[in-house]
Amino acid sequence: MNENLFITLVAKKLAGEASAQELQELDTLLQAHEHLRERYAVLRQYFEEHGNRMPDNAELALQRTLSRIRQQPGHTPTPRLKERTFRHRGWMLAGGMAATVLVLLGLFFLLRRPQPAGRIARAATDTAHWQNRQNGKATKAILELTDGSKIWLNADSRLTYPEVFTGGSREVYLEGEAFFEVANNPTRPFIIHLRKGTIKVLGTSFNIRAYENEPVQTSVTTGKVAFIPKYEAGSGKKPDTILITPDVKVTFSHSTGNIVKENTTSEDDKAWTEGRLVFRNATLETIGMELERAFGKKVRFAADAPRHYRLTGSFRQNSLQEIMYYLARSRPFRYEITDSTLVINE
Repeated sequence: MNENLFITLVAKKLAGEASAQELQELDTLLQAHEHLRERYAVLRQYFEEHGNRMPDNAELALQRTLSRIRQQPGHTPTPRLKERTFRHRGWMLAGGMAATVLVLLGLFFLLRRPQPAGRIARAATDTAHWQNRQNGKATKAILELTDGSKIWLNADSRLTYPEVFTGGSREVYLEGEAFFEVANNPTRPFIIHLRKGTIKVLGTSFNIRAYENEPVQTSVTTGKVAFIPKYEAGSGKKPDTILITPDVKVTFSHSTGNIVKENTTSEDDKAWTEGRLVFRNATLETIGMELERAFGKKVRFAADAPRHYRLTGSFRQNSLQEIMYYLARSRPFRYEITDSTLVINE
């Protein structure tokens, strides 16, 4: 096994400069070599604490990291994958990878020295734990998994995933909405588990909307997706596999078991990943739900009639005040925005 290759791949990942192919190559190495998984876990946690710099006493700093891992039985440290919020876009400078390589080389050879039994075993165990990313309202995030897949997680959504994929498949769990760019790997399918179904792909890009108490919606931008609905117990229906191709959307109602397959504009379905909100003949009630998630203000209707108004509009990086102003001009209604609420009236 080429240890220099391992160092280079880890350095590129930590510096944010790894390509999808390099991330997949690193994932393959981690799958094949247990000792590399152990070292990767320690190196990753070290960089969370020290960044791409070498302290005056690197060996002591590394031993402290090992000790901290060892002294946390049952504790799963929060992973710091390549993750950003839309509000914070800071990335390492171009020279970050070179500095990271130098630090990693030093640390890696320190790690090659014999370690007391159990010192890094805990780190290897930690990588097998499932991790959670929970977004509140008005918060979005981008995550990059170890296989090179990239996920945009919308507001009021949660993703559960392993630090390192093991076995013959790559499996995650989603509640809410996310857009996926799945790294291609024909031998290891990527599976997204939902409360009301399952999505299975090999390598493609697509949007999933699976909020509680709403129908599941899946639309494809590139490639092909297989959706397997989960019917109500006792319905007597057998799960079918529904293939979805680009610019096609499938909507599944769990309560009724109805499935609707229709043409769509996939760019509109993923508009939220670019800071856009697109409404096409949507009820004001539906729009209100989207605005509540996007801006974190509770939406309340003081009258019933406006709930059923149908409106169309497209907005990019607009404030709530601007959006409501333009919506109210297309179909007159009154509204009031406070620090915590949006009240809509006739």
